[in-house]
Parts: sequence; C-alpha cells; structure tokens
Amino acid sequence: MFPLLCPEREREWLPGWDARWIHSSSGFAERGAVFATRGGESDDAAEVIWVVAAHEPPTHVQFVRWHPGEMVVDLQLDLQPAGTGPPAGSTWLDIRYTYTALSPAGGARIAAMTEAQWREQMNFWETNLNRWLASHPA
Repeated sequence: MFPLLCPEREREWLPGWDARWIHSSSGFAERGAVFATRGGESDDAAEVIWVVAAHEPPTHVQFVRWHPGEMVVDLQLDLQPAGTGPPAGSTWLDIRYTYTALSPAGGARIAAMTEAQWREQMNFWETNLNRWLASHPA
C-alpha cells in the first residue's frame, strides 16, 4: 500500500485527484518533492503547494501543504501490519492532520471544520483505496 501514498499514484485510486508536479527527481513521492493541487471546490481556488517532508518506505510519509494566505497543514501517515488475523496482508494506516492558521480567514476555515466532514473525507479515502487494493491483489 505504501507506494500508493504518492501524488502520482493517487491518480490510480482516488477519484478527482489531480496533482501538478513542481519538482521530483523520480516523478514519484520522495523526500523534498514538491507538487500542487487546487485548494477548493471552485475552479478559481488558489493552488495548494505540497512538500514531501518525509518519505521512509514502507512505514512513514509526511506531507506539508501550504494554503496561501490561510493555513499550513502537516499530514503524517504511518503504516504497520494489521496483525495475524484476516484478511491476510492487511495494513493499518494511521493518519494525523495538524492545522495551523496563517490568517483570520484560515482560522475561520479551520473552526468551520466538523467531525462529520472529517469522517466523510476519511470514508471516501478509505473506500476508494480499499476498492483499488481489492482489485489489484499483490
């Protein structure tokens, strides 16, 4: 699963994902790689700049993303084997977001976030990743 946590590979399993590479020696996630995505639902939303701050296969990746004028988000993803139970080869993925407001607008955007939105986002992510993994057995 670790290789799928990459701006290029996410196109394979995450509907609507569209990243623009700014810098990468390999064309895939690696420490120091930089890419951009759109910041919101509208076509005129500012680009969000992402940096791959850590890339430690097969257990850890860290992205830091900058929403100009609003916030910085630190995204930590840690993977570990799920244990001996079924399904075989399962992996736990621990995801942690840390939001830091850069302005009153960013603070308001963070304050408006809800647990229901969070759960919906994580469910969308998990559902699509698991669907891809089920259709691409190792």
